[in-house]
Amino acid sequence: MTEDQGQFEDNEFLGHSLKKFEEMRRRKTQYFFDVDTLLNLIDHYLEILDLESAEEVTKYARNIHPDSISFILKEAELLAMNGKKDRALTLLEKVERVTPFDPEVFVIKGNIYSILQIYDQAIVSYKKALSLADEQKDDIYFRIGLAYQSVGQFNLALDNYKLCLQDNLHNEGCLSELVSCCEFGDLFDQGIELINSIIDEDPYHYIAWYHLGELYTKEGNFTNALKAFDYCLLINDRFAPAYLDMAQVYLMNEQFEEAIETYKNAFEYCHPDSYTYYNLGECYEQLKKWDEARDYYQKAIKSDPFMAQAWYGMGVTYEEEERWYEAMYYIKKAIENDDANGEYWLALGDCEYQLRNQPEAEDCYKKAVKLDPDNADAWMAYCDLLHDFNMDLKATEIMKESISHNPLNAELQYRLSAYLFLTGKIEDSMIELENALHLDYSLHQLLFDIAPMMQNDERTNWIINTNKKI
Repeated sequence: MTEDQGQFEDNEFLGHSLKKFEEMRRRKTQYFFDVDTLLNLIDHYLEILDLESAEEVTKYARNIHPDSISFILKEAELLAMNGKKDRALTLLEKVERVTPFDPEVFVIKGNIYSILQIYDQAIVSYKKALSLADEQKDDIYFRIGLAYQSVGQFNLALDNYKLCLQDNLHNEGCLSELVSCCEFGDLFDQGIELINSIIDEDPYHYIAWYHLGELYTKEGNFTNALKAFDYCLLINDRFAPAYLDMAQVYLMNEQFEEAIETYKNAFEYCHPDSYTYYNLGECYEQLKKWDEARDYYQKAIKSDPFMAQAWYGMGVTYEEEERWYEAMYYIKKAIENDDANGEYWLALGDCEYQLRNQPEAEDCYKKAVKLDPDNADAWMAYCDLLHDFNMDLKATEIMKESISHNPLNAELQYRLSAYLFLTGKIEDSMIELENALHLDYSLHQLLFDIAPMMQNDERTNWIINTNKKI
């Protein structure tokens, strides 16, 4: 029997057991379930966070299997998940007195301490379990690793993940957490070395190839990431997560055609979610294929009506075509779902500006710079509006404020110099001009876009030529 066949049969049996248990609840009668089936039912309900059902199964299990330690342990775990720490630990202490050499008692005790975020005690309990266990040590090493990772001790976490995988190459939970551990602990080299050692031992371990691709992606090594995902799919061409992550790498690497093809390949093996539709929309947007982009943004919105970035993407496509009223409709919908995004307010301001709605555009730009004061483009758009409506004095004050948030931005400095010149503050203008030239001499032509008369100003030209770098 293959691994996939075994998993299918397990899932089929669980489904049958769930149906039988739900029928028993509905009819308010009693059926017999063996210990393993009840444990699987409890674990299923815990996995989907249906604590009420998990409690009901546990209570029923203790009634029909009163001598089983396993259900007392599950009850203790549920008490901890419901915040009843003392009762959970008291129950465990009773079990420990009866079975002081049962590793499962100490695993559950460690789980409870982990739920309560008392990680030092969790590690002590897990290590006690490890000393008593004869088999399945990989799960205990994994839990120790998780506890160390939770307190930021990433090297120790990785050491335990390594021991876990030495005991069981196919512990998928461990492989997944290993990626997070290496990302947050900046341990990419060690993680890549570890997964490569697993692949050396089992070259057809497609899950290992997949997580290797994840590590390379997070490290920013897109070439090796694509190779790893490609190997994963050569071994198992139905593994949808590899297609999706591969497509994401193509997108980040601005290989938009390849990303589109790979996303569509994934659709053969999984149903796309709102983010996948959104990413496809973004690919088409980058290729300036506005109709196709809108098709996928619309699918993302249909899948998740509260997805602000999809509404915004729709707006951008109309903005690119200078269809300002349609763009405004979608950008406003984005803002309805996320009114704290400065980029959305900036885009709405640009639409209002194009429609010559000065007060409305100014209100939008004010919100954009308040929400994202480090966004130089928002400040420049705001001042362009003020300058265009002959409000250079106000533009000067706004530009000064922008520089207080972006002191090393030469373009803002040039703009301030130009606005000061236009408002007759020549000395101040020349001071700001020198500051801008020191930051980036090559951008000085920006002055003349705003204040063309400065091009023929003798002092301006003297300062520009004096500060010219040889």
